[in-house]
Amino acid sequence: MTIDRKLALHFLGVRGAPSPQMKELLDKYEPLLLEKITPRCIWEACAVGREYLRGNDIKNHLENCNEIIILAATLGLQVDELIRQTEAADMAGAVVLDALASAAIEQLCDNAEEEIKKKYKQITARFSPGYGDFPLEVQSALLGILNARKKIGLYVNESGLLIPRKSVTAVVGGKRK
Repeated sequence: MTIDRKLALHFLGVRGAPSPQMKELLDKYEPLLLEKITPRCIWEACAVGREYLRGNDIKNHLENCNEIIILAATLGLQVDELIRQTEAADMAGAVVLDALASAAIEQLCDNAEEEIKKKYKQITARFSPGYGDFPLEVQSALLGILNARKKIGLYVNESGLLIPRKSVTAVVGGKRK
């Protein structure tokens, strides 16, 4: 896996070419991150109209779709640990690691979306809990449907946050070919 540095720089708020110092941090921390990433992703198609699709925004997003695809992706717990360890020694490096990991999880989701596109005539964009009025509380139900804790080690803590942190849950609407 290679990490899209332009996307990482976007997450860092860098416009244009990175400074020499920023490039040095990217060069230092990208290989360390790549050693720790254990990318895992699962998805499953379900019928539209499920009770966990709460909120008008998700219902509008899935309008005219005859299936929904639930997606979960994670980079693994070792990424969380690497970021935590780096925070203690090099906060700038930890921020760069966080941005690189954010780019990596987005790329993993993009790759899953490409696989999903192969099976459907048309799909919507990903829509994650927390967008609009689609509540974060549904993450637990989505992960339960996928059996994500057992299959990819992804779960929700008591505060509703995904563990590992560099993880995503999303819903995609699909129309069959």
